[in-house]
Amino acid sequence: MKVDTPTALETRGRRHPTTHHHRPHRPWHFRTVVGVVFVVMAASSAPSPLYGFYQQQWHFGTTTSTIVYACYALGAVLTLLLAGGMAEHLGTQRTIVVALVTIVVSFLAFLLAPGAWALCLARLVQGVAVGLLTSSAGPALADLHRDRSPQAAAAANSAATSTGIALGAVFSGLAVQFAPAPLVTPFVVLAVLSIGGLGLVRAIPAWQTVPARLRPWRPRVLRMGAEPRGILLWVAPIVTAGWAVVGLYLALGVDLVAGLLHTTDRALSSLVILVVQGCGGIAPMLLRRLGDRAASVTGCALLVLGVGVSVIGFDTAHAVLFFCGAAITGAGFGLTFMGSTSTVTAAMIAGGHPELLPGFFALAYLAVSVPVVALGAAASRFGVAAAFSWFGLLAGLLAMVAGAIAVRRRRLDSQPGWAAVGHQEQ
Repeated sequence: MKVDTPTALETRGRRHPTTHHHRPHRPWHFRTVVGVVFVVMAASSAPSPLYGFYQQQWHFGTTTSTIVYACYALGAVLTLLLAGGMAEHLGTQRTIVVALVTIVVSFLAFLLAPGAWALCLARLVQGVAVGLLTSSAGPALADLHRDRSPQAAAAANSAATSTGIALGAVFSGLAVQFAPAPLVTPFVVLAVLSIGGLGLVRAIPAWQTVPARLRPWRPRVLRMGAEPRGILLWVAPIVTAGWAVVGLYLALGVDLVAGLLHTTDRALSSLVILVVQGCGGIAPMLLRRLGDRAASVTGCALLVLGVGVSVIGFDTAHAVLFFCGAAITGAGFGLTFMGSTSTVTAAMIAGGHPELLPGFFALAYLAVSVPVVALGAAASRFGVAAAFSWFGLLAGLLAMVAGAIAVRRRRLDSQPGWAAVGHQEQ
């Protein structure tokens, strides 16, 4: 039985005398990090229902809204590629604290924004915060879980991510309809929650030993060896399919529901995001005992079925059918996210590859952001209905390919990372 696993700081040249301490942790330590993931991901989706107000206030169109979202994605991806190793330098606890401070700064930028350019800046800062958190939360959850289970940590991470995105958008939608200051209330509430989470994270007894005096840190491009690159290439079709389908609903879902229900109520239209991401959060918790491969295969099958049902529901103007498809799609996303995250986390811990998780999430954010930007352009040129139908077909085909790859996967137990992955499925 392996009692102590070297951290990234030890495996990469042993630059610092850093080790993991396998001390017992209380349940609230694990739940605190889960809650932090929930709040930061809620913050990432909160601005979306507010764009209508911003458009009226500063007179910009859909193209500018798409650029604002692209700034968020750019911030997240660049942070993961250039600063994904910050947790290796600071430790995951300090990196989570930095992420929370950064997200609070983004709220201030939203509250003080004088124009559309400031929204781009706020979303860019928000993307940086999300990039820092996603690169550090996975290892933190695995360390703080009572059984140190990558699979349980991945299920909690997936659930918190999906439900956070869902409820963040719905909360902002409700603020648009009912709050006296819809452009202020969501960010003030999220700022309070983030500051509270920061205090709780700092109160957790340190689960890593980090140097008292840190060396200067500078950004560096994420690099991978042959083994971690092979693992990432295997999960790439699965994570791309899941996040690309989510991008489809994030980009067009609100407009599709507004057309189906003939409503201008942004809170009601945002329900589609709640359904997709809510089911994406529930499915991993209900099926958390599924092995990584089974979760990935089942998730891909549900993605194909869900997108197909939603497209048929929209084409036949059947709102109930559309929402049923959205729920199935959300469950598929949650399972593919859980399976692929658990695979990567297990391989990262077993093989000592800290660069795996930042690379994984950079791929995920590219997979969700490129469709959002492309669909924004396609919808303005060809219409929302055509963009949804054609991209839904492409996303379904991609999910079929990803599912076929997952079914045909061979266990590569000769490689340390893959041996850990195979163990997760037994």
